[in-house]
Amino acid sequence: MNLGEKISLQRKNKGLSQELLAENCGISLRTIQRIENNKSKPRPYTLKVIADALNMKMEQLEQSDDSELAKDNSIAKINLINTSALLGVLIPLSNIIAPIFFWRLNRQNPLVNEKGRKVISFQILWFLFSLLILLTTHFLNYKITGEFISGRVPIVIVAYILLLLINVFFIIKNSIRLKTENTEIYSFFPNLF
Repeated sequence: MNLGEKISLQRKNKGLSQELLAENCGISLRTIQRIENNKSKPRPYTLKVIADALNMKMEQLEQSDDSELAKDNSIAKINLINTSALLGVLIPLSNIIAPIFFWRLNRQNPLVNEKGRKVISFQILWFLFSLLILLTTHFLNYKITGEFISGRVPIVIVAYILLLLINVFFIIKNSIRLKTENTEIYSFFPNLF
């Protein structure tokens, strides 16, 4: 809720019209209308007289704007941690190292700390699962064919590409979820730390 909406809501809750609020504040009706429609930002004095007329403190009117901005900032940091795992496509293990680096920079924020741990836990589990699948695939290929590498494109390479695509899918899916301000990411995976 922005400042204009908060003032409008408080004014209506007090049973005041815009005209009456303007009169009580000693400011013009047009100023009240512009503030409530978010067409102008009130000066500190104007905000103080409006807050006084509504029996509120200035901080109460300004407070949720800061918390909304902080939440948007937290979501952006979580998204950075999540999308940094895409580096793992180019450089093995950077899907774990890059998120850990960005998480450590921002872990003092409780939301970033919690969701960053989810991202890192998923990447660690994905890496371990991928390693297990690749070793199993390589072992089975050797047992079946008797050769370490068979065919034009080794089955291990195909399996690795499929595993990378699965990881990229989850990263993009959760990035889209974060863009809609939904912070429920990797909820089906346990935290490892």
